[in-house]
Amino acid sequence: MSFSTRIFMAYRNKIQSLSRWLAHVCTGLLILLPALSLLIWLKLDWFPQIFEDRYDVATFDVMTQIYGALFSLLPLAIWLFGLINLRRLFKNYALGQVFLLENAIYIRKFAWVSIIGGGLAPVFGGVYSVILSMNHADGERFLSVNIGTTEIHTILLGLVFVVISHVMEEAQSLSVENQQFV
Repeated sequence: MSFSTRIFMAYRNKIQSLSRWLAHVCTGLLILLPALSLLIWLKLDWFPQIFEDRYDVATFDVMTQIYGALFSLLPLAIWLFGLINLRRLFKNYALGQVFLLENAIYIRKFAWVSIIGGGLAPVFGGVYSVILSMNHADGERFLSVNIGTTEIHTILLGLVFVVISHVMEEAQSLSVENQQFV
């Protein structure tokens, strides 16, 4: 076995090991994120630091919890869809299946989740501010819409992954073409 072949095999093994681990992380997050979201909305009084000093936790009632829990399903569903696609991608990589068209599709779906999730984050934050302040006294209710570097970075990262997915598609077609010559 040549030196370059041994290096290639070592990198491939590292990619497969890391991908296997990342697939497990995605699986864990798919379980943990909904459970944490539910726990936070069921036990708001356990997590007052999440709400900083902007919201009076004492005013939260059952309806606040219901509205918050129901609304949180929307951003949660978006990010869970992204995690499902990442898990599928990493499972393929763990099996050594790198240059597949479906991998490019998984990357593209995750990219669009990032773009949509990052773009809608200010809207989600605004709705949360209304839900969390709806029981405050008159004049203390508010709508807060913020866009920051996190949202911009998420959108830009999503755009980068869209490009990468197109590169992966091209690499896959070249891989198929090369296999036909062998």
